[in-house]
Amino acid sequence: MRLWCPGPRGTSGIPGNAAGRPGLPNGSMPGRAPPEPPRPEPPWDSGPGPSGGRSGGTSHESPHESWPEPPRNASPQPWPGRSGGPSRQPPRESPPGSSRERSGSASGKPSPERRPQAPPVPSPDRGARRGPGAAGPGPEDLVRAARAAGVRDERVLEALRSVPRDAFVPRAEAGSAYRDAPVPLPHGQVTTQPSLVALMVEALGLTGGERVLEIGTGYGFQTAVLARLAGEVVSVERMPDVAGRARRRLSRAGIGNVSVSTGDGTLGVPERAPYDAVVVSAAFPEVPGPLVGQLRTGGRLVQPIGPGGREQVRQYERTPRGLVLRRTVVSARFVRLYGVHGYPPGTEP
Repeated sequence: MRLWCPGPRGTSGIPGNAAGRPGLPNGSMPGRAPPEPPRPEPPWDSGPGPSGGRSGGTSHESPHESWPEPPRNASPQPWPGRSGGPSRQPPRESPPGSSRERSGSASGKPSPERRPQAPPVPSPDRGARRGPGAAGPGPEDLVRAARAAGVRDERVLEALRSVPRDAFVPRAEAGSAYRDAPVPLPHGQVTTQPSLVALMVEALGLTGGERVLEIGTGYGFQTAVLARLAGEVVSVERMPDVAGRARRRLSRAGIGNVSVSTGDGTLGVPERAPYDAVVVSAAFPEVPGPLVGQLRTGGRLVQPIGPGGREQVRQYERTPRGLVLRRTVVSARFVRLYGVHGYPPGTEP
């Protein structure tokens, strides 16, 4: 049998991968060192090797190889490789760490008839998970983009890291899922840029037990992030086919604390009110009145304010006196908000 033992790092005897571990070239799989060509060997030797068996443990015999018969007048000899038996070949010195070094027993006991296992390859970092093809950016790239945009809440960053965005974009766009950019959806819609999702979700100040109203489900990526951070998410999507796709994707991801309905998001979902937080993913010059009425006192609302295409994302708080602007989160561009308390449906540009 052929044995394999790793050499020092940087040689062909250490497994490597495309993620940058030394050893094999990119795309290679860890494996055994190439076998050495057979060497002529004397049938018998006069003395034991250093381990009392095969010299140095470097035998390369074939499974079908037979041993030559000893001379007739010779006394019975132990089988080579057993403790106290003669060595089949003289000791050979191998350079330290070379592929010719093999595992052997210094006590004279034979090495077990089992291939030694290659050193375990460390599993990739959780954040290094890749989308289809495993060659492009991954969730950790989205986390870095969110940090660069100013997100500091570690819970939000961990939620962004843990939600596989490639599961929440159209199949044709899966290769772009881990780029910090919007992805087109049906009906002229687009997803929200992941770093912008993180900024808006962070502005809600979620602590874990809130009921959140989301206006504009899309394919459900932001919904999934919210579900990691809140107790319950109630989401409204205007387009029935898009809402159906979001439901299926959320279900496949095992996210159960979300309900997605089809309807006019500017009306909210009054039967599930009050809400601890409201996030609106489309632009209008003012906050729709029903959404303010369904937000509990002390709750936060985040919405892009503007005509659609050049907005300021603002954070509001509901007080006993009404809705109060707390700060501007970021400038961005959004699609328009359509509905009874938004732009009239059918006036899409």
